[in-house]
Amino acid sequence: MNAPLGEHLLKRTMTIQVFAPDHPDRSNTPVFEHTRNLLIKNNPAACCSVNNGHCDHDHPLELHHSHVEWCDSLGVDWEKVKCDVPDFDWATFDPIHPETFIDSKWNANVVLCKKHHTGPDHGIHCLDGPTFQMQKLQRKDFVYSPDEEVTK
Repeated sequence: MNAPLGEHLLKRTMTIQVFAPDHPDRSNTPVFEHTRNLLIKNNPAACCSVNNGHCDHDHPLELHHSHVEWCDSLGVDWEKVKCDVPDFDWATFDPIHPETFIDSKWNANVVLCKKHHTGPDHGIHCLDGPTFQMQKLQRKDFVYSPDEEVTK
């Protein structure tokens, strides 16, 4: 595809190699179900937080963990997380049950469509932060990627 007038193609290859702490398999906890009900199922205004006109409407909305992923919960210094999320009820938090924070509205709080959560070239799990953020901030006449229909 030729780039639209006034734009150029930026191509990056990312190779990421990091260690994750050993952890149990992810499962939907009651806290996660409560948060999903609150933010998606019982919220008629729920929509993808990118909401750029190119969202995936063929799959249910999903929740993204904004501070700590489940797989990282056993490697986290919770004192550092407290600095980022001071309003969470840390007095009742028990790191033996990290789901009370991990799956709460304080962390599992970014509503995304499947494309913007895990999709190639679009998903928050696949891009660096500024590149992902551009999808939220782009002008209506700007074409973000070759798979988006040119509407100019």
